[in-house]
Amino acid sequence: MTMDIPAPPGVASPAHQQDPRQAVVAALEAAGATVEPPVPGAPALEVTARLRYSALPFASVNLAPLRKEQAAEILRQALMRRGVVAHIIALDGPDGAWRTVVRPSSVQDAVRLADVVVEQLPPVYAAAHRLRTVLRAAGLEQPRVTVDGSWEVPASRVVLGRIRADLAGRLLALLEAATDAVSENEDQLGDLPQRLLRLAATVDASCGHCGQAAGLDLGDLEPAQALRLAAAMAARLPR
Repeated sequence: MTMDIPAPPGVASPAHQQDPRQAVVAALEAAGATVEPPVPGAPALEVTARLRYSALPFASVNLAPLRKEQAAEILRQALMRRGVVAHIIALDGPDGAWRTVVRPSSVQDAVRLADVVVEQLPPVYAAAHRLRTVLRAAGLEQPRVTVDGSWEVPASRVVLGRIRADLAGRLLALLEAATDAVSENEDQLGDLPQRLLRLAATVDASCGHCGQAAGLDLGDLEPAQALRLAAAMAARLPR
């Protein structure tokens, strides 16, 4: 059973925080895309990315099984219907996959494209984006919040990923404050791995054998759990 979770409120569009190209990059990454570094000499607004399955629902079709030229034209027309003029090119990529070049026609088109992508994020991507935004507002770039799934497989869960041991104490304090802010009717914010965080906060910050920063995997959450967690954490951040 699929839960219909609306896009989370209070997430500012990346287009209003960054330069236009970076706004497009941030929006596509929120949709689960892997964005490539800019090519020297490429147009200033151009972004090349590998997309994920159904991460751009405004296209109204699963792009994965289509020929790359066909998918590119569907994306171009879908954006056009939303007031975005952009040149879309599909290129061959590794392992038989393909990459998508998005070239907005103007700064205004880039800003609108970023808005459209964020506004139309599927529930699991919207939840991951909201949680990622709150963690960054708290000064935590780790854990690196992503989603499961791939180009061929739809995502269903928010993945918290790994966190370094030296950051575990900071995240633990934020999580415990968030837990205090949640009513007793909530289910412990989706079984948060606080025991793991407490363990990480008590161990050395680096591995004695290799000198690398120690870390642990925080697992994943249902989209609704990730949204509750983000809301509770946001309520505890300084105003």
